Amino acid sequence: MKYFKTYATLCIVGAMSLVHDNDVQAQQTKTLYSLKAVEANPIPKDEHFLLWRDVALKQCTEAKTRYNLTTEECLAVIGQRADACASKLSSSTPPVVNTTAAARDIGRKYLHCATPYYFCKGVEVKTEEEARAKCQ
Repeated sequence: MKYFKTYATLCIVGAMSLVHDNDVQAQQTKTLYSLKAVEANPIPKDEHFLLWRDVALKQCTEAKTRYNLTTEECLAVIGQRADACASKLSSSTPPVVNTTAAARDIGRKYLHCATPYYFCKGVEVKTEEEARAKCQ
């Protein structure tokens, strides 16, 4: 029993260490690249999509006014779409993004793909015609 408790303690400590290491790596990744400094510090494609994903997720703080969704619903929609949007844009994105113009263009397309449109009565509406039909 004594050995089991010691083993269990070591497992917990090891798991906590892995979580901490992953958090540190995530923080380091976030601080290595910036959309504002893309020309001074070019961003690899995968990191670029992660930065734009963060931008999209931050828009959920105003989800009620922007999309007529709760914050949680907004996060879920973006979470469902994010990887597919990155895959969709991947073939037309250079391996390293190194200009502000390219970063903005890719970001605009990514946000258009990943963020929700306005929801009315539980249905996402993408055009004014859809809004007239579903929201009245």
